[in-house]
Formats: sequence, structure tokens, C-alpha cells
Amino acid sequence: MTILDRRALGPGRRAVDWNPTPVGNGAGCRLVPLPKIADPRGNLTFLEGRSQVPFDVARVYWLYDVPGGESRGGHAHRELEQVIIAVAGSFDVVVDDGAETARFHLNRSYTGLYLPRLTWRELGNFSSGSVCLVMASLPYSEDDYYRDYDGFLAARAAEAAG
Repeated sequence: MTILDRRALGPGRRAVDWNPTPVGNGAGCRLVPLPKIADPRGNLTFLEGRSQVPFDVARVYWLYDVPGGESRGGHAHRELEQVIIAVAGSFDVVVDDGAETARFHLNRSYTGLYLPRLTWRELGNFSSGSVCLVMASLPYSEDDYYRDYDGFLAARAAEAAG
């Protein structure tokens, strides 16, 4: 199954459907180290907008109780930027900028993954008890979503053409 084929499957895809072999080095995404204050009573990690996160945080949400074999995401955003953190357990994030894909395995609560605008993302391979925390640069707006992969590719091409 090709990358384009898996994008056409729609909601409810199984992990085996979205798990392509990545090509490239990160599709414009990067890991963001977060401060870790070690303490024998328990560690503490924090983040501050415009410091560890390259935008002002306008919205925070989290995913949890994701059934085994399910994937989340399967969309891109017109303007929104995000940082994704595995605050518990682990999961994979597959990112795609229209030219290359990359897979990031998140499993440390002191490491985030920055996703710039116009990045297709899919999350899967969730471990039992995992919690995915997402910080977003904008409040929720359905108008900001590309849920169709071909529409996303057209937007990337139009932006590249200038």
C-alpha cells in the first residue's frame, strides 16, 4: 500500500494501514528538549510559550485511552503549529510535508515534537496507558483543517509556487 493509498482510507484506519517506511529526515519537524528538574521525590518538567515552545500556546488538549491498533490524526493544519508530548507511555508520530515522511517515537515526558503548519500527521502504536498532550498555537477552528490528503498536497504545491 502506498502513502497515497493509506491517506484515502479515511477514519478508522488500523495502524498497519498508516505505517509507511519513512523517507527523509523530519519533514520540517524537530524534537524539542524540555527542562527536567530531577528530584528524589519525583521529577518536574515545565514549558513556557516562546521559550521551549516556538509560539504562544492558545489551546491544550490530550488523547488517552486510545484502543490498541487505532490511529489518530490523519490531517494537517493551514496555520496552526503544535508541540506533541508523550506525558505517559509511548506512541509514534508519522509526519509528512508532501515531499518526505518521518516517524518519531515519543516516549519521554521531557521531549516534545514540534510540527509546523502544513504538516500532515498521524499518531499510532499507542502503548497501554499512554497520554498524548498537544499544545497548539491557535484555538480550535474546523476551517484550519485539511482532512483530505489531496487537498493538503494542493495547498503545499500552491504555497511552493508562491
